[in-house]
Amino acid sequence: MATRRGNQDQYLQKVGHTYYARVRVPRTLEKYVGQTHIRRTLETTDRTEANRRKHAVVGQIKAELEHLRKSPHRADDRGISFAQAKQWREELRRAAEGDDEEHHNLVQNLIIEKAEQIENLYGRDKAGRWYKAATASTDTLRELMDKWMEVSDYKESTKAGHRKALAEVLAFLRNDHATPADVTKRAAIDYIDHDLTQRGLAHTTIRDRLVSLGGFWNWLASRDAVPPGLNPWAGHKISKKQNQGSRPPKRAYTEAELLRLLIGNEKVAAWPTYSYLPDLIVLGLFTGAREDELCSLHVKDIETSPRALLLHIRDSKTKAGIRVVAVTHEAPIAVLKRRIKGRKTSDQVFPELTPGGLDGKLSASAVKAFGRYRRTCDVPDGTDFHSFRRNVITTLEAAGVGQVAIARFVGHKVGTLAGDTYSEGGDKRRATDTAKKIAFSREIEAAALRLAKRHIASVS
Repeated sequence: MATRRGNQDQYLQKVGHTYYARVRVPRTLEKYVGQTHIRRTLETTDRTEANRRKHAVVGQIKAELEHLRKSPHRADDRGISFAQAKQWREELRRAAEGDDEEHHNLVQNLIIEKAEQIENLYGRDKAGRWYKAATASTDTLRELMDKWMEVSDYKESTKAGHRKALAEVLAFLRNDHATPADVTKRAAIDYIDHDLTQRGLAHTTIRDRLVSLGGFWNWLASRDAVPPGLNPWAGHKISKKQNQGSRPPKRAYTEAELLRLLIGNEKVAAWPTYSYLPDLIVLGLFTGAREDELCSLHVKDIETSPRALLLHIRDSKTKAGIRVVAVTHEAPIAVLKRRIKGRKTSDQVFPELTPGGLDGKLSASAVKAFGRYRRTCDVPDGTDFHSFRRNVITTLEAAGVGQVAIARFVGHKVGTLAGDTYSEGGDKRRATDTAKKIAFSREIEAAALRLAKRHIASVS
């Protein structure tokens, strides 16, 4: 993890245990350098020694930048193109496969010449990585990840998680174009011990990162890109206690907290996001649906039946999440009727939302907006939108609803072979019966109804 100190450590950066010289690239040169900063190792772990060595290195970097600024040819040089490195690599392969030694040598010499140009401008470290990317006998990890994602049937959110896991490893290695051979067992251990487990991430997040990387390496082994049985991400034990940090455990809302969320306050009345937040809150409270499930609803997903409104959840994080959720309470029904009135079946129920985040979820901005709203309402951390889900499940269990019916309603696995594999799942009648059991105190339900019926102009 990179750190910076005071002015006495200007141009100094510590990554892991090693110090680096780091110089800001002028904005006018960024498109030629291909990055905002140039960083070069000082090859020392001692701060005093690093401060002594940095002056010569910083001076060299600044001289190269000045040379680039004055160069009449810089407009023709777009910096370091790793896409070009891939083209050279493929050209080398074609020459080798065609047994054309003369052409192979010519390409090799051109690659060396380009690497020398890069070294003069950006340093040996960057040039070495470019040269390796141009001459590697295998594809880079990023390219291999793309191939894995192309042939997989993962949801986009899962794919984004896999890509993020790899990106974090490459950032630690300071090599966006590393090959499988660059990730040794030692490198994996260093990443886990000095980066992944030191960032205050939740235990489940750390576990998910390792599962993603392990799965990727298993796929690489199946394609002979790495030796079978040599998975550097397998067998690591991560302590839950070590990575809990100071985060409070997740929980349901108390009645007082629910009232604060439903009543709101004047501080947020002028927020653009306040146009949809109250509606999301009411729906979350009476359905227990995940935030993205609600944000992804379209008018065609709302079905009217004699006993309820039925939400067809078609986009969920799990297979069990594809389900029908019934709405029987007056408050969420008022929200839905208002939002679908006069709209086309293809319209979003929440047209204010646009895709965002790594996986293009409609809930990306809503998640952040709700977090700000919750804190403004003096509802502490340890709670989030998922806490509505906890409230609904607790309420249903207290009302005597069976575990299978609860699981079907909120989109969880039943936990048995018969229930999860052979059963066709719940139906509309059972979903409606379950929804009728969702009941809160008179004060909470009255506040929810007032919030639902309050006309709030939508923000397009």
